[in-house]
Amino acid sequence: MTALPSYHLKLQAQGRLVVPTDVRTDLGLKEGDEVILLKEAGGYRLTSRSLLAKALLGSLHKEGTQGLDLTAELLSDRQAETVQKGW
Repeated sequence: MTALPSYHLKLQAQGRLVVPTDVRTDLGLKEGDEVILLKEAGGYRLTSRSLLAKALLGSLHKEGTQGLDLTAELLSDRQAETVQKGW
């Protein structure tokens, strides 16, 4: 089993931390980008907006729903309901 990398960062003036280059690359960060620090059980997690968005989007997908157009499905259901009620 390969050990995950760990980083020892030193807190600098005004609470600044320097994020190592390989971490910035993994997160897809460039100068001026915002990062998100999430509090979790047992510590914190540093991530980027794009990675968090991908994780959240991925958590919304249910097994077997890949490729479904949920908007079109909802519209179809509403149109059928309208016809059924004679509106």
